[in-house]
Amino acid sequence: AAMGEMIDNIAHQWRQPLNIISVTSTGVLFKNDLGKLEKDFVNDAMSNINNSVQHLSQTITDFRDFFNPNKKRGQFFIKQTFEKTFKLLESQFKTSGIIIIKNIDDIDSIGFENELIQVFINILNNARDELVKIKKEKKFIFIDVFKENDNLQIVIKDNAGGIPEKIKDKIMDSYFTTKEDFNGTGIGLYMCKIIISEHMNGYIKANNVEFEYEGNIYFGAEFRIVLPKILE
Repeated sequence: AAMGEMIDNIAHQWRQPLNIISVTSTGVLFKNDLGKLEKDFVNDAMSNINNSVQHLSQTITDFRDFFNPNKKRGQFFIKQTFEKTFKLLESQFKTSGIIIIKNIDDIDSIGFENELIQVFINILNNARDELVKIKKEKKFIFIDVFKENDNLQIVIKDNAGGIPEKIKDKIMDSYFTTKEDFNGTGIGLYMCKIIISEHMNGYIKANNVEFEYEGNIYFGAEFRIVLPKILE
């Protein structure tokens, strides 16, 4: 079941970068036909294509090694890990009108950084998909990263209205899916749970929370990831 989901998730992971490559290359050809192909445009286009190709290649490596028991953990800085995540998601969030509030302490940790990036991509994409459905003037995603009791605490929440109660306790179960999940992007929450619990010795939990920001009360989904063994 995990292997089948993994193959499907590779297709989801590839969809966005392949779309970027297609749109970018078409734009270059269009401007060239009009005789308006500027150097800066070409440089930006080639950079976008290269970043997308690197992401495609890294996805192959990540999933090829997913079930490898001998893969090596590495040291990473969590702030840089999020910056890599934002770089991959930039094109998807640019026109969504979502404000990302970051409060990220730069903490060293040990684990599988690329797999953790896949988890972040999934959670942030899920939040974006829910936020674009609602009619609110202000759409937020909050990211808080801090150290607590020698553990790395990562909290990602939004103001999209929360997870329906009837599915809240099932969203990380294997075989659980919804039509929206099937048409979404990124790896499933079940695979996220495997990465965090089995590959990185931590845990991930989803809740609905009410919180205050700038004098206003909001309600939404909160994903809390706790990872042990922080480096000093």
